[in-house]
Amino acid sequence: MADRTQTYFKNFDDAELVVNQATYEVVLSFFRGLTTSDKTAKAYAENLFKIAQSTEEDVLTLLQEFEGSDSLKVTLMMAYYLNSFSDKTVMYGITDVVAPNNVVARNIVQ
Repeated sequence: MADRTQTYFKNFDDAELVVNQATYEVVLSFFRGLTTSDKTAKAYAENLFKIAQSTEEDVLTLLQEFEGSDSLKVTLMMAYYLNSFSDKTVMYGITDVVAPNNVVARNIVQ
């Protein structure tokens, strides 16, 4: 019997992601239990596989870190992981952007 895999391709990062179908179903079912939307569960599952690929960590090991967490904590953890390897100008999970005090900001040397 051939190994069933799932392939993801996104144009914005030109990365192909090939995952084992059985592993994908485990991850997807975990996120389906936490979210109210199937679309959200699929997005979380896809992002967890991307995180695993970027960190060179097993996806099931990463999934264990999410176990026992409620949906808010999972969202925060997902934002943390995504922010750790995304462009520094993008901050997932941040709704209010801090506006600097211009008087103070001009004195800060980067």
